Amino acid sequence: MKTNDFPQANQLDNVHIISLLDRLEAAKKVLEKSEDIESTIEKLNNLEYFLRRFGTLKDLATHMLFIEKKMYILKEYLTVTEAADYLNLSPSLVYRLTSKHELPIYKPNGKTIFIRRDDLNRWIAKTRVMSDDEIEEYAATHMENLFKGNFNHKNKKK
Repeated sequence: MKTNDFPQANQLDNVHIISLLDRLEAAKKVLEKSEDIESTIEKLNNLEYFLRRFGTLKDLATHMLFIEKKMYILKEYLTVTEAADYLNLSPSLVYRLTSKHELPIYKPNGKTIFIRRDDLNRWIAKTRVMSDDEIEEYAATHMENLFKGNFNHKNKKK
């Protein structure tokens, strides 16, 4: 593909990136003489890597916004919308689970609902479904106990 086959906007973006990379290289050479060489060079190399990976500053900014939106996962307390996103459920279903008291909630101001991430993880773990192997093992153990007479009766007296 020829260079002039690209739209004008992409050529301008490429010129800006090349210019930025040239300035970064010049800044890198100047900073090599300073005391803080290691960390500054690492930061410049990281920036250069990201620019090469994402192509344009706009693409990099878009990716950073995406990451920023997903940072809620690190929070201890999540809003209903964040909890719904975390569980891959609709917010209305999360509201329903909270109204049925299946998920514990916190209301510090009496209105806004917060849910602890640990409570969400416990709720997920509580709804575990056994694998076929586990079911077979459970059934075999249960049958073995029945044949041995080692089963529990609710009315059995000690």
